[in-house]
Amino acid sequence: MDRSKKRASAAADLTDDLIVEILSRLPVKAVCRFKCVSRHWYGLISHPEHRKKIPQTLSGFFYPSLSLNHEDDMIIFPDFEGILGDEGLQFPDPSLPFMTGYRMIIPKVCCNGLLLCLCWKVSPADEADYVVCNPASEKWVVLPDSDYEANASAYRLGFDPAVSSHFHVFEILEGDEDYGFVSGVNIYSSETGAWSHKGNGWGDELQVVESRGVFLNGMLHLITHQHKILAIDTAGNTWRTIPLLDTMRVECFCRGVLAFIGQSQGILYYINMRDRDGSILSVWILEDYDSSEWTFKYNISMTQLFGEPDLLFERDYALIAIHPECNLIFFVWMCENILMSYDMDRGKVRVICSLKERMYDTFLPYLPYVPFFSDSLADQE
Repeated sequence: MDRSKKRASAAADLTDDLIVEILSRLPVKAVCRFKCVSRHWYGLISHPEHRKKIPQTLSGFFYPSLSLNHEDDMIIFPDFEGILGDEGLQFPDPSLPFMTGYRMIIPKVCCNGLLLCLCWKVSPADEADYVVCNPASEKWVVLPDSDYEANASAYRLGFDPAVSSHFHVFEILEGDEDYGFVSGVNIYSSETGAWSHKGNGWGDELQVVESRGVFLNGMLHLITHQHKILAIDTAGNTWRTIPLLDTMRVECFCRGVLAFIGQSQGILYYINMRDRDGSILSVWILEDYDSSEWTFKYNISMTQLFGEPDLLFERDYALIAIHPECNLIFFVWMCENILMSYDMDRGKVRVICSLKERMYDTFLPYLPYVPFFSDSLADQE
């Protein structure tokens, strides 16, 4: 018997439980390839019970969908744009009807399968909750008041199931009404079910850019108008400032800092419009996270990508995500209202779909979603 037949015979002798256990220890890219081995393996990987153990890949984007109710009032609920076809929708209804008692649910941040939403109550109609939910398991947690809501400029979510079953919510506080400088951070822990207040450990006169932020290596990362990246850990003990190179510092008087941060394959990415040439995006990576030394990776010609000249970042198109397992970035082309992807390694462009919701705001949050098939949120156990 030749080697290939021996390997096939050995694989056939594996029990389903052992196959699932092996797959649970592999990276997502490998699991996706193993779906093509056979129909049986595809069924094992896609089975609802097995998905709780096996790592998942990016399946699409949550976004706020606007509509009119029966009283002609504007309402907002989440909707979902899948990128994997029928396989991408891992929940029955993206509007999250299991979260009862709310007349509007506005998705704000998504992190590793959990979704942070601002939810306006049916009654009293002028009150709202921040809620963290898992769309795949339909479990949700209402966050308590932090007592600092009046000073909160932004909320961000941190969750990494490979490290901990607990999530954290970061409330960024402003102390100056005129300039919006950061004064501190409140951190909610699902382990304790409470907020903790931390004074500003980054330094004075820093303003956070209205962007999503990145949760990586147990720390939240934020861009500032002062051309620095700020990072804080979930305990509020470690405060870090990561400087940018001069060639990464590009901004516009009308639109502010023209940059995007994300993470892929455990590496922090920074993408900015190139100074004096708005048709080029430059891609940088923090390959050695501890060194704070940026490495140039790619230049992307937007004229070549879109087939049109003179398109500007965050005016004509928006960069909404980097794929967590490969060098694939996702754009929304605003004038055409389409979702696109670009493979940075191969230079290939793909039109994914036309969007159901027109993107008027440059920061309409198309939130990248990776399913997390857990039965419960940590603080409900």
